Amino acid sequence: MNLFIFPYQSDNFYTCPDTAIVREKDTSGCFKYWVPDGIETLRAIRFAYVRIERAGKCIREEFAHRHYKTCGWGVHLSTYDVNEGNTLDNSIFLSEATSIGDEGPYEGFEAFDTVLQRASEYMTLRSGDLVLLELEDIGAYEIEPDRTQTLSCDQIKIDIIS
Repeated sequence: MNLFIFPYQSDNFYTCPDTAIVREKDTSGCFKYWVPDGIETLRAIRFAYVRIERAGKCIREEFAHRHYKTCGWGVHLSTYDVNEGNTLDNSIFLSEATSIGDEGPYEGFEAFDTVLQRASEYMTLRSGDLVLLELEDIGAYEIEPDRTQTLSCDQIKIDIIS
């Protein structure tokens, strides 16, 4: 599975492997993120995502809604210390996916129709891929040694451990 990420306030996109996704929560329902050595600042970015249900290449915008039926929200932890287009392992946190329905096009998802068209011009979208559209930068976190900070956003709770 690939992740197609459309950064906040950018016209570009990049891909990353699914090793960026954190899949397990602790017993309290909280995600854990251990900050890699050398990272001084993390920024948290809220995003919406759709899961590709049907493979496609060069998808036309008016038919893009046929390629996804589930969506969700999430948080992407990024850093100023690494160039844009590089995603840290275990830095993407997803909400549970919900079904959009069987009828399309989907109201409120027009932006995904556009970005699916753009991504599919360059790469084949396969079943199971995720397309992430970053919506807003929700804050920067200065990393201090031996300190745990908690981030909460849209029912996603993350302990940032340094």
